[in-house]
Amino acid sequence: MEPSGIPGLDEIVGGGLVKGNCILLHGGPGSGKTTLAMQYLYNGAVMNDEPGVFITLCENPEEIRKNMLAFGWNLKKIEADKKLKIIDARPVTFNEQGYIVPNNELYKNEKVPFSHISRLIVRTMREMRAKRLAIDSITVLTSQYNNPTYIRQGLLGLIQVLSSLNCTTLLLAENRGDDKETNLERALVQGVILMHYARKGSAMLRAIQVLKLRGRKHSSDIYLMEISNKGIIIHPQERLEI
Repeated sequence: MEPSGIPGLDEIVGGGLVKGNCILLHGGPGSGKTTLAMQYLYNGAVMNDEPGVFITLCENPEEIRKNMLAFGWNLKKIEADKKLKIIDARPVTFNEQGYIVPNNELYKNEKVPFSHISRLIVRTMREMRAKRLAIDSITVLTSQYNNPTYIRQGLLGLIQVLSSLNCTTLLLAENRGDDKETNLERALVQGVILMHYARKGSAMLRAIQVLKLRGRKHSSDIYLMEISNKGIIIHPQERLEI
């Protein structure tokens, strides 16, 4: 078990996250998934001297660094100290001429999906001796393929690889309205945390709920969550109905 350092989170998950587990952070846009994942990595680097790796499949790494400065998190500093590595694994990019081009290095000619990115993750985690990992997001990864059986094989293999690294992994996933694929992701991981961003009366509220933590006793209540100028704060004393 390792403390997340995120105010209120350890209290609702029974003291901390289990090392070696893959936890799915599932929620819609604006629910705070990326912030929570980076806060977890930042806290590990600064508080526990634990290196971490952030795989971005959505945002430009430079935009991530810029956005996190709003919380006082200087990612460039901990990157320079070799306590964090951000890997740009977006499936498309653009060349010097401005054309949008596919990232063939990671997403082409794979017998089993996610083989290339799995190899990249293993190499980086070992080089960094990293203990914490976040992938933002698994939805972008699975959307590269159409065959459900192929996707299942890839997800199963990827999670096996991540579990073998003895690191704690946060897999971010978007709400898509695709129950079959969502249920597949939830079934394969050891934990599922739902992040809500919903209207209550005239206000928009953020909330968090632990849906599943294999082998751990936890509350399944929905708790108020806020994004402050120091990052995410969860209020275990404030339960919500959404």
